[in-house]
Amino acid sequence: MSDKKFTVHVAREGGHEQELMTRENIVEMVSTNENTWVFIDSQMVSVEELESIELNDSTEIRINPGMVGGAETFTVFVASEKGDQAMTMTKQELTTVLTNTESNWLFVDGQMVDAATIENTELNQDNVLRLVPSIVGGSETFTVQITDATGHSVCEMTKQEIASSAEEGNNWVFVDGQMVASSAIAETDLAQAAEIRITRPLVGGF
Repeated sequence: MSDKKFTVHVAREGGHEQELMTRENIVEMVSTNENTWVFIDSQMVSVEELESIELNDSTEIRINPGMVGGAETFTVFVASEKGDQAMTMTKQELTTVLTNTESNWLFVDGQMVDAATIENTELNQDNVLRLVPSIVGGSETFTVQITDATGHSVCEMTKQEIASSAEEGNNWVFVDGQMVASSAIAETDLAQAAEIRITRPLVGGF
């Protein structure tokens, strides 16, 4: 591996520190420390991907060491280009990931949960937890209104992110009041839409 060093943001108990590390240093740190995650430009990558992924001086590299100390852990399925990876994480670790990398989404039993609400969300071993990294890289974004258990929020999302939210979270997508299936979003012209809304499905006949 190259001896070129990169600026790495390492999360520690006292806060974030910047360190200069080679690719080999990064791989070694992640390999030797259990439950340590690396984010390249907000995208979670595995050790195998880290060995070959392109890095340059403008690449944002973050390392989040896993928390220790007996806290309850949960199985989290992390989506990546190669498929889902099962990881063991505490609620605090989930909060850290969502806080430090805002472009990741967490779905608890199909419902999107953000960093502000995860701490007050009761988790148990029966929950299905999925962490879905956002799609980044210059794609056109659209203003989306999201309605969930916490109320309303507005965010910028790409077309692929909207489709992923519908598929992963089993959510409904409305474009100008018209429901659009997740499979049809890719073919829908969102640039002309006046309103895009994502909501949870109605249950119980209401």
